[in-house]
Amino acid sequence: RSTLKVTQQIPLSGTPNNITITPDGKKVYVAIIQAPGAVDVIDVATLKKIKTIPTQGGIHNLYATPDGKFVAAGSPRGHRLNVIDTRTDEIAWSEDLGMEVRPMTFVTNPDGSTKWIVVQSTFNGFVVVDFATHKQIRRIENPGIPAGMKTVSAGADESHGIAVTADGKTLVVNSRLNNFLYTYSLPDLKLVGSAYLGGTGAKGAAWVTVTPDSKTAYVAMAVTNNVAVVDLKTMKEVTCIPVGYVPKRNITAMLQ
Repeated sequence: RSTLKVTQQIPLSGTPNNITITPDGKKVYVAIIQAPGAVDVIDVATLKKIKTIPTQGGIHNLYATPDGKFVAAGSPRGHRLNVIDTRTDEIAWSEDLGMEVRPMTFVTNPDGSTKWIVVQSTFNGFVVVDFATHKQIRRIENPGIPAGMKTVSAGADESHGIAVTADGKTLVVNSRLNNFLYTYSLPDLKLVGSAYLGGTGAKGAAWVTVTPDSKTAYVAMAVTNNVAVVDLKTMKEVTCIPVGYVPKRNITAMLQ
């Protein structure tokens, strides 16, 4: 951390895409997008690859559940959601969703276990997968384009950014197509707010991250190279920050 130099390289089983880290910081899971698809498991203490988990389809995005007991790994081409048990590093269950599996987030039970996996795909909305039954239980479309408004140019998924606030009360979903950020109440999934992301001509809403106090969302505007900041109480865009080229996978981190 002091020199920012590479100290070790870890060979992987194929071409990687994204990674996720378990909440305890002990394992890194690496999405292998190269066919036939896999997830590589890295032990943080030894910095060694300890396992390759075969999956049905190349993995693009993967996420550790908040309780750290599972990793959800999505295959766009395979249309499959793979769920890995982090204790055994085996596939716990796998479900064909019949559509590409893109960004995901989790809704939890009162005890912290996973209730739903909320999945975005290649339409303007999201799918809710029940963790206990492994089945799709809801498919919700974001609102349509307001009258007189033009869509954002094609070339990416229509809705590609999703998060649950830390207090567990709100699902935050963007629409690249509409250039809006929407909020849905949990657990009833009712649309409760919308914010047009138009500051400084920003467009191309991509990934979204929410602050730990559940008050503010930051939306990466991949087309116009800035980040929209939205107050989630008022659902107003408060500013738009110029950043580097094509911002996408943003996260919120607490530095000490």
